[in-house]
Amino acid sequence: MRRKGQLSRYVFLLAACIPILVFTGGVHSQAEPVKVLYTGDPYPGQTPYIHMRVEPFLTVTPIQASRDYLWGFFTASDIRKAIRLYMPRNYDSLVDNYDVLIISDSNVASFSDEHLLWFQRAVSEDGRGLVMVGGHETFGTNGHHPDWGETRVGDLLPVETVYGGYESGRLEIFETDNAFMESLPWRDDLPFLRNYPSNMLRARPGAEVLARTTVTWDLVYDRKYLNWENPFFSTWRYNGMGRVFSMAGDWTPGGGWQFMQWEYLPDFVANLMLYCDNRSIPEDLNLVHTVRVRLSTLSYRRMIVISLVDFIENFGANPTNTLRAIGEVDEQRNIADRLYLNQEFAQALETAEMALDLMDEAEDIAEKAKRGALLWVYVSEWLVVTATLLICGFVVWSLMVRRRLYRDVSSTRLKGK
Repeated sequence: MRRKGQLSRYVFLLAACIPILVFTGGVHSQAEPVKVLYTGDPYPGQTPYIHMRVEPFLTVTPIQASRDYLWGFFTASDIRKAIRLYMPRNYDSLVDNYDVLIISDSNVASFSDEHLLWFQRAVSEDGRGLVMVGGHETFGTNGHHPDWGETRVGDLLPVETVYGGYESGRLEIFETDNAFMESLPWRDDLPFLRNYPSNMLRARPGAEVLARTTVTWDLVYDRKYLNWENPFFSTWRYNGMGRVFSMAGDWTPGGGWQFMQWEYLPDFVANLMLYCDNRSIPEDLNLVHTVRVRLSTLSYRRMIVISLVDFIENFGANPTNTLRAIGEVDEQRNIADRLYLNQEFAQALETAEMALDLMDEAEDIAEKAKRGALLWVYVSEWLVVTATLLICGFVVWSLMVRRRLYRDVSSTRLKGK
C-alpha cells in the first residue's frame, strides 16, 4: 500500500514537471521557454536560480563551478563531478539544448579549454546569448583567480577586464531606449544604488553601457581607482550574432545582498534571459509581475504540501485524497503556464488565482490527513503510557498495600552469657 502511494505521488510530480521540461527543437517561438545553462553559483541558498526554476519563461540547468562560493563549501572534486554530470558532452549538445549561457562567479579553472571554445563558438557562430555576472571569480577577479579576460570567452565580452580590481561605487542607471532596461522600474531610492561592489572594467568600443558605478573617496579601497567610472551593465551583439550582457557586480549574497532584496529581481532575471535570447519582453510590467508572484507562491506552497505527503506516508496514513487535490492544482497550474507563455497574462492571472484557491483546499486536506496520522500516534502513546502506569501501579499495590503477601518475621534477642 505504501509503495502504491509513493508511485501515485511520483506520477503526479512527473505530470507537473512535463510542461516545464518539454520543449521542441528548431526555430524558437515565444511559447517555448528559454533554455538556460547556469554555471557558477546557482545553489544552495538565496540565488537567482530559485526564481528561474519557477519561471514559466525559463528552463534552467544548474552547474556548480565556483570555488569560493560559501567559503569553499564545494570542493574541486564536487565541481568536477557537477561538470561531468551536467555539462553537455559535445558542442552540438550545447547549442541544441541551450539558448543562453550564464557565467556567474564561475572560476575559469573549473572548465577545460574545450568548454571555453564551445562557449565562444556558441555565441560567435550560433548566436547563443551569454551573461557574465560579477563576483570574485569572474572578469578580472579580485586577484586570487585566473583572469577571464585572457580567455576565449573574454573576447566575447563588451568590456575589458582589469585584473585584481574590485571596488565599491555609487550605481547610476542611464536613461536609455534599451528594451531590457525599459522593462524594469528603476527608482532613485533603491538601496543597492548607494553602494554596489563590483569588478573594475573598461567598456570596449561599440559597447552599450546601461549603468555605471563611480568610485568615490568614502568607498574606495585602493586609491588608484578613485573616481573610476565603471561600466556596471554593458551589452552588445557580438559580431552581429549572439547578445552578450555584462554585470560587473554580484547577484548573490556575496556582494549583491541588497540587490537580492529588490522585489523585481525575478523580473530582472526573467527579462534578461528573454533579452539575451532575442525574445520580446512583456510590456505590462505590473500585470506580469503580479502573475509571476502568484505562480512562484503556488510553486513554494506546493513544495510544502508535498513535504506533508511524505510526512503522512511515513506514519502509514493514506495520501490519496491529498495527491488528488494536488493533481487538480497542477491541472490549473499547467493551464496558467501555457497562457503565460502565450503572453495571455490576464487569463494567466485568473487561472493562477483559481489554482491558489485549489491549493487552499489541498492544504486543508493535507492538514486533516496529518492530524489523522498524528491522532493514532497520540492514541498509541496514550495506550502505552496508560498500560505502563497500570502495570506499575499494580506491582506497587501488590508489594506495598497487600500486606498479606508478606510473611511475619519473628524477632530474636541475643541472650547474654
